Amino acid sequence: MTTERSATQSDQPNLLRGTIARLALLYRLEKKSFGLIFSHALAIGVFSLIVPLTVQELVSTFAYAIQPVMILTLTATMAATLIGIGVFRIMQIRTVENLAQRLYTRLALSVADLLPRLREESFSPKYVNVFNEAEFMPRAIVVMLADLMNVFIGGTIGMAILVMYHPYFFFYNVLLMSGFVAVIVTFGRGGLRSTQRVSQLHYATLNWLQVIGRNLLHFKATVSTPLVIRKTDELAADYVEARKTRANILTGTQYKAAMVFQALGHSSLIGMAGWLLSTGQITLGQFVAAEVIVGTLILNLDTIARRMYAIYFIFTSLDELNVLFSLPLDQEPGNLTVPLPDPAIHGIRVTCTDVSFAYPNSRPVFVDFNLEVAPGEKIAVFSNTTTGKTTLARVLAGLYRPTSGVIRYNGIDLRDLAMDSINAWRSIIMDSHLTLFESTLEENITMGRPSIDYADVQWALRFVEMEDVVDAMPLGLKTPVVAMGSNFTTSQILRILVARAVITRPQLLILDGTLHSMQPSTREIILRRLCSKEEPWSVIFVSNDPSLKAHVDRRLVLG
Repeated sequence: MTTERSATQSDQPNLLRGTIARLALLYRLEKKSFGLIFSHALAIGVFSLIVPLTVQELVSTFAYAIQPVMILTLTATMAATLIGIGVFRIMQIRTVENLAQRLYTRLALSVADLLPRLREESFSPKYVNVFNEAEFMPRAIVVMLADLMNVFIGGTIGMAILVMYHPYFFFYNVLLMSGFVAVIVTFGRGGLRSTQRVSQLHYATLNWLQVIGRNLLHFKATVSTPLVIRKTDELAADYVEARKTRANILTGTQYKAAMVFQALGHSSLIGMAGWLLSTGQITLGQFVAAEVIVGTLILNLDTIARRMYAIYFIFTSLDELNVLFSLPLDQEPGNLTVPLPDPAIHGIRVTCTDVSFAYPNSRPVFVDFNLEVAPGEKIAVFSNTTTGKTTLARVLAGLYRPTSGVIRYNGIDLRDLAMDSINAWRSIIMDSHLTLFESTLEENITMGRPSIDYADVQWALRFVEMEDVVDAMPLGLKTPVVAMGSNFTTSQILRILVARAVITRPQLLILDGTLHSMQPSTREIILRRLCSKEEPWSVIFVSNDPSLKAHVDRRLVLG
């Protein structure tokens, strides 16, 4: 997906080993479905065994004596066999389709479960694009899985029949399979890497187009067409070049080798079987049956050679998904929970000891920051920079991990707490991130937390002076929220975010900023409520607004 990702891939000592490991994981997850597909392929292979044997008997019947009853019997046998094969193929196709649906559902749920647990400083929205593989991979599996199993089982049975005709066919089988392996492995060398390169450049182009979309106003407000076209053309040119490289391998080399393999396979069989027939070592019926078996086998192997792109798609999809699932996670510690202080006091005691933070390859944002907040205390930490303000708020909330130093809630190191445990007692309000997600107003406030009831929602709306606003909406709490919350004003979005934060009456509130996006009168009311002595929670404002001193118990300065 990115140049960093490419570098990581090139450092892998064995690409095949990693691919096999991911395939093994896929097999373990869907062992039952693979078993059903295999059993259908086995049934198809057994029924297919009857076809060459019927042809053998039919030819022998014509060669020695024409018996109408025998012909009718063999014809009925052939018809029943082909119907049986068709029935099992339909069952197999349905099983493969069910597998594709299960894989899509499994991936959707896995990605949705993963995203909230990723460390924010290691995440970028572009990584979500790999969910496209949830569509690409099942599609490739549908194309290839049944074909591979049918060829493997049918080919094994067919080659066993050939050996039963004459031992010399064993050596023919060995040469045939050696040629097939050479076509796939030797002449397909570089196919997987070139497919991965195509995928990376596709995602690079997609990411650039999304960058344009996220910054549409900036591109519309300037003469940006030359830049947009130039960068897009460069990415598209790289993508086309990568596809040419892959095409040279798959069609220019591998498929040519498959054509030669097919010609040699057929001609050598005719030569060997014809010689055995001329010397009386096999019958005419066996000669024709051998041609049917090998013709079908070579045709199937040729189909696989032409569809190697689908196999590479499966491998590449697994590799792309592995990029997302390998991102650093919030630490998953033991079953520690934040112990409640004296219920008469409530709140959480926050202590910071020599806390420092720096973004990768950057100078420290702050160093050796120390802080102690008593339960129920309301304080303000002033920062001279917006970066310092936002970063410190996220570090104090446990969203970012400090580069050094320790942050404790009630004496427990945040590194020893699961994020869900922290979120149960702490809420954060971010002036720097005023967005809502596409759903209903109610879900944007409750976030689906089952402990929240209707009375809690009404209390939170009154707290942020939104009750009358919601009452005036035709759909009330069921009002749809469009992308980024653009159907609400900035002031309303911030009040919704405050309602979301206070609705569970947390023991610790951390605010990145001081609600300046609200109307001054509304802001003053909400600030007084947040800092009221009647509210038992601890409050930490991280801000560059000196007017906060009228609301808080004390002030600190971020050095």
